[in-house]
Amino acid sequence: MITLRDWLLSRLEAVKEMPNIVVRDQLLLLPSPEADSAIDAFARKNGFTVIVAATNLVFRDLYERAIAEPETKVLLIDRTPARRRTATLPASAPPLFYPDLLARTPKDARVALDLRQFLVEVTGDPNWPLDTNDPRCARFISRSLPGVLVAHTKLRNASKDRFTDHDLQTIVAHAALGVPESAFKKLEAEDYWRIGLLSHEALAELESLLPDVTNPIKDALIKAPPPFCWLANHDPETVVRACYLAAILEQHLGNWALLLANVDPSLVQFTGIEANVLREAAAKLVEKDPVQAERDIQALEYGLDKDALRLLLIDQMKLSNHSGFVVAIQREHYSTLVRSLALLLALDNSLAMQPAWPEHNELASLFDGAPVASGALVDQRTSQVWSNLKEAYRLSIEIKPLRDALADTIKRLKVTKTDIDFKFFRLAWNDKRINRLEYFLSALERLVNSGELLPRADDELPSLFVNAVGRIRRRLRDITAEVDAQLDELNRHFQEVVAIQYPSWVAEDSEVRLTSQFIRRCLKAHWDPEKEKAVVLIFDGLRYDIWDELLKPILLDRLEIVEDLPASSLLPTETHITRKAISAGTYPDEFDTGAGEDKLLETALVRELNYSRDVEVLSPPAAGTGETVRYRAGNLDVYIFELCDTELHRVRMRRLPDGREVPSRPLAFIYQQHLKNIIDTEVTAIIRALTPETKVFVTADHGFGRVGRQPLWFDDADLNDPADCTYLNCRLRYPIHQANLPQKVRDNIIAFTPQQLRMRQKESLASAKTAKSGTMAHKEYGAIVFPRVGYSFKRSGSPYNPDAYSHGGISIQEMMIPMVVLRVKSREEGSLVFEPIIGPKEVVEGEELDFRLRFKRTPQSGAVPDDVKVEIEGTYSREADHLTFQRRVVFVPASGTEVPYRFRPDPSDITIDERRQGAMERTLTITATYREGARTIRKVQTHRFTLRLNSEKVIRRVGNLGNILGLTPKNMR
Repeated sequence: MITLRDWLLSRLEAVKEMPNIVVRDQLLLLPSPEADSAIDAFARKNGFTVIVAATNLVFRDLYERAIAEPETKVLLIDRTPARRRTATLPASAPPLFYPDLLARTPKDARVALDLRQFLVEVTGDPNWPLDTNDPRCARFISRSLPGVLVAHTKLRNASKDRFTDHDLQTIVAHAALGVPESAFKKLEAEDYWRIGLLSHEALAELESLLPDVTNPIKDALIKAPPPFCWLANHDPETVVRACYLAAILEQHLGNWALLLANVDPSLVQFTGIEANVLREAAAKLVEKDPVQAERDIQALEYGLDKDALRLLLIDQMKLSNHSGFVVAIQREHYSTLVRSLALLLALDNSLAMQPAWPEHNELASLFDGAPVASGALVDQRTSQVWSNLKEAYRLSIEIKPLRDALADTIKRLKVTKTDIDFKFFRLAWNDKRINRLEYFLSALERLVNSGELLPRADDELPSLFVNAVGRIRRRLRDITAEVDAQLDELNRHFQEVVAIQYPSWVAEDSEVRLTSQFIRRCLKAHWDPEKEKAVVLIFDGLRYDIWDELLKPILLDRLEIVEDLPASSLLPTETHITRKAISAGTYPDEFDTGAGEDKLLETALVRELNYSRDVEVLSPPAAGTGETVRYRAGNLDVYIFELCDTELHRVRMRRLPDGREVPSRPLAFIYQQHLKNIIDTEVTAIIRALTPETKVFVTADHGFGRVGRQPLWFDDADLNDPADCTYLNCRLRYPIHQANLPQKVRDNIIAFTPQQLRMRQKESLASAKTAKSGTMAHKEYGAIVFPRVGYSFKRSGSPYNPDAYSHGGISIQEMMIPMVVLRVKSREEGSLVFEPIIGPKEVVEGEELDFRLRFKRTPQSGAVPDDVKVEIEGTYSREADHLTFQRRVVFVPASGTEVPYRFRPDPSDITIDERRQGAMERTLTITATYREGARTIRKVQTHRFTLRLNSEKVIRRVGNLGNILGLTPKNMR
């Protein structure tokens, strides 16, 4: 169907060679210039400067500036309303006055938007009445144009030649009411649903304009059953409110009719509807127009005061009882307010000392991929509070078995004196998923302390719900402190194992793969360099929780795991040591730690694989974030990502008013705002480009952990150079038995000889003391020491202010790293295919972006007959910063579905340089998450777009000042 915009553009195309064009839109038929870029696009393509104005004050300002540039071509959109063109009152603003522009504009280039003419051309019917251009009528026609054309075909089916003013009114009314198919025939039951329940606002608006048409419709409504008969004599908003409130109450309570009048006495006359009719009416209402239904229910929710909520939720529905919040969540089909408050109490109970686990098990359907109430409006509604509560509840439920596993592990460590090795800790840390605890608790704390958990202001809710939030925060604080203490205890035992067993890991091959053994014991064992393509992804600072929760779910969409090897960072867990050891394929005492990784890699490939290829150093894309460098050696590509090392060193500790010390930025903030962006964009782009059967190797140089806050001092006499002492490791001049160390220091350190760690015992290099003279300092090391749990090192005379998180020491978080072999699948697997995002590559500032997300079910999903529930999270980003949209939920049927995704870029996100250059580039990232059995599947698609900003050749401005004043100055009249 041709639109008014298309029709106008076709006429503009015919006169695009003219020096100027004037478009008169006295009926205001065109969309707002801020919402439509078509005219801007035409102007930019053909060299016009666009001026949109409705008053002389605005027009003159823009016009004088435009013609100051020679050879300017002006495209004027004159939006003077029709009523002002004929107004005679002195106080009325005159129409736009531009004889100078008209003198320069040929008559053929003067376009008047005539709605009647448009409809004549589109329908081929010359009989459209003159009232078509009446401003009041035109407003309804332009808003319901597709329906108007449908209703017109019904007129021509009834009569080939007739077209009276009443016929026009019938067409307009039926189109505006959403029932154009029923024009010129008797209304059916389905039409009453739409008119009575969904188009009640349009019906009220039409009454004054078209009474001859609307009165028969109202008469038919009077004879209809409830709730339609109520709409004939009562305010439609009141009737809809009564219908929805009754539907919500009827789900939960047998005495709903009595409560309806108690909650709102003005609704007592609407209690006579039968329950089955009520359920059918509410369901039909939602089915016909879910958007309007959501608006109506939201208005109803805001109308419930504190007393009404106490009566319904606490006194009647018993939400404070364990079974009460479960039943409320399971039964609620409409109200996010009811469901959110019920889930808040469930969250409160889940964190209590003695949770009601049988009831929480019943709520498992919230997170198993199935909707709580299949097809219910409440699952389609967008609610940030519900999303926050749902995520918080999921985390609280996931944390419980992890806490139990941690407690059980510590108990076993206390009673088991032998057979404790790296495998024992890896089983507990990874297989029992204890590694997630810090991240999950941080994410939960961030949600609870910073996210919205209440759907209304504190003073608008019963105290039960406000107090629940306070309890949740206090209890979570206690749980975090308890878990931190338990993790410290776990690391004390881990340090003991490392102190005893690490030298043997270095001395000969063991079950533990060290980073220095990556090439020999991982890459070489799984890659044929002459026949296979391979990609190595090295992540600086990749802890196991990042791998398990953020990176692995993305990779497994296209890759399959071949082997997951037990691996550890070298000691000290420093980037310049252990990351370079990955490329060197050996220990620091056998390679130059100052050499480039490309040279180290080239040597190692020849030595270990007899693979002689030049290693090219390739620059990452300029827009890349996180990727440090990439290398290529024949069939091998190596990507190194600076994942979070730099970010960690920006996180300090801060003291709260209650005396607690906490990181200035939570761990979850770093993961969700920084790491996720790198993984979802740069890493995903690399994986998407890989060909089937390519081998992919993922590893890390080290992880990171919390830094102890109790200082241990070393005298300068114990060090070759003060720089040899960092917070988490220290190189001493003398063997540990010869060092002059206080007993407190000796009791709280773990010492190795350089030979045990395969670190250099002697080296010559510039130091802080010799840098100015240019001479080399000759150092000899007798011991390398690490602080025990809770401690960190301090240099004499230096400030002591450790970061909240760091690496370099001995902890399970720092040393236990992923070393995983994967293979690119031959085809995309899973029950769902998330196709590339469909949308514009280039748009104009102010335009609403319209993207389309397409989901298809795969043949293997045939065993799952139900719709697949998919949670969609969207962001658009500039480097590490990104804006997040509210989460959405869609249900993908067997036939697949297409989801529209619309938004306007935030002007405040535009940088000064981008404004100067006239364009900004952003990446839209859509993450779709769904469940397949016990697995959570994440699929990501990205779409790069350019936003063209206002430039000197494009002026789009509707003057607010002129619209407000509406008058030209007196001395200019």
